[in-house]
Amino acid sequence: MTIEHIIPTINISPWMSSHASQQDRNDVVNQVHDACSTYGFFNLVGHGVPVEARNRIWEASKAFFDLPLEEKMEVSVDKSMGKSFRGYEPSLIQTHQEGLLPDTKECFITGAEIPRDNPDAGTFSTGPNLWPKSLSKENFETPIMEYRALMVGLAETLVKILGCGLPKKWGCPANIFDNLTVNPSIPMRLLHYGPQTDIDPRQFGVGDHTDFGCVSILLQEKGTKGLEVWYPPTKTWLPVPVMENAYVINMGDTMHRWTAGHYRSARHRVVNYSGQERNSVAFFLNGNLKLQIKPLDGSGEETSIGEHIRSRLAHTMGENGKFLR
Repeated sequence: MTIEHIIPTINISPWMSSHASQQDRNDVVNQVHDACSTYGFFNLVGHGVPVEARNRIWEASKAFFDLPLEEKMEVSVDKSMGKSFRGYEPSLIQTHQEGLLPDTKECFITGAEIPRDNPDAGTFSTGPNLWPKSLSKENFETPIMEYRALMVGLAETLVKILGCGLPKKWGCPANIFDNLTVNPSIPMRLLHYGPQTDIDPRQFGVGDHTDFGCVSILLQEKGTKGLEVWYPPTKTWLPVPVMENAYVINMGDTMHRWTAGHYRSARHRVVNYSGQERNSVAFFLNGNLKLQIKPLDGSGEETSIGEHIRSRLAHTMGENGKFLR
């Protein structure tokens, strides 16, 4: 009998409710643990993020990508302060693997707003955001920053659940991951994929890759498709369906390394051969970049979260990422 593998959907509302039983909360922990250790991905519902906030972020995203290219280039990433990596990244900049062509996606990157006079401003993923002059603060900057705050809150919930799901033999406290959300690196990308009319098997919206940080939270546009996850036991790409009122959650390389592979950072890609546009909003909890981590099972060496992520990102950018080195 052939078992069909699908990316699971998990309702975390019992964890969010003060009236839920301990058994219901434990069920959420077990479901998240199983999804993250098996697939590295799951669809999340029952998260409590208001639909109005999601509608506003879609409106902001559309407003930006509708701008003429020259206006988007006024806030290109190479104009960000030092290695802060903020602003517009045009298509054909990032290549994830040797032998692939550059990604067709374009994106607008923001992070925590760090003023220029902050001592850490200009270090990796730390600094002031770049905002296009032609879009009003009320309709662009404000909804983006408000949405980011909601994502930080959701990430705080997720790392608590993940902490509760670690193997008991490791002896980790349930709050083991709480320091990730203290002064964290929290880049967020508005992503736009134009229809791929010239289909080349070496080119994707986003090529085969893993995320670099700890936890990723993705909002997918209704009525689109294209996100796929590699599942090693069957050597197949599993589609991640777009579900209404849902977020896609996945583990990144830093979480994989910290948990000695217990929570999997899975390869994934975006294949946009549908003939239509695709939009998404990706939030990344990288964590506190100064935090030193070591595999929780006692193996491996200690590393800095910030240096690990910076070197991985710079590698995928090639010559275009020279300002990250």
